[in-house]
Amino acid sequence: MVSAIRVPASKPAKAAVIFLHGLGDSGEGWSWFPRLVQQSRIITNHDEINYVFPNAPNMPITANGGYVMPGWFDIFEFGNDNAKQDIAGFMKSVDIIKSLVKEQIDNNIPAERVIIGGFSQGAALSLATAATMDYKIGGVIALSGFCPVPATVEEHSKSVNHSTPIFQGHGTVDPLISKEWAQKTSEFYKGLGFTNYSFNLYPGVAHSADEAELADVQKFINNVLSK
Repeated sequence: MVSAIRVPASKPAKAAVIFLHGLGDSGEGWSWFPRLVQQSRIITNHDEINYVFPNAPNMPITANGGYVMPGWFDIFEFGNDNAKQDIAGFMKSVDIIKSLVKEQIDNNIPAERVIIGGFSQGAALSLATAATMDYKIGGVIALSGFCPVPATVEEHSKSVNHSTPIFQGHGTVDPLISKEWAQKTSEFYKGLGFTNYSFNLYPGVAHSADEAELADVQKFINNVLSK
């Protein structure tokens, strides 16, 4: 079982949200989200959702001078979509997400009521996972995300999730992942055939998520799970 912060539903679970942190963070860094959901009450039947916040393994990050930190894949150069990429590490982490989805399915959660998502590296992985899965899931949340390995994703892409709802949110002043790279990422996935894809910009937001974006994320989850 993958190391993760798990917040089980307080009622019999009927859905799941799996959310991956970004570089240098941990599952604990996003484990406050269920409390926000409970307080805001934007999501109907919020108490029927299992939450999983996986922990990335520690690894040396080349762009940080080889410093060891939690990471889903190596970064050779920050903010450069033309830089060398850690394809093997990236795809290994995609497989981790798939195993976490399978874990929820094995616990009697229907695949189409499992939402995957993440921030930064986690967002990049979530989008790629949806593109390469063998079965349809409920939705994808990608915050401050990007696609570092488009050729590899395209090579392994499948059409089963082309109608799956995708929410991509990005700050307009993100200094690490430019809004242009984010826009290019959305266009790439739409080009693969994703038809239910929303790209949302948040003015003045850097490499983070603000209150408006988090409210939109909750509305997205509610819409997916209300069907």
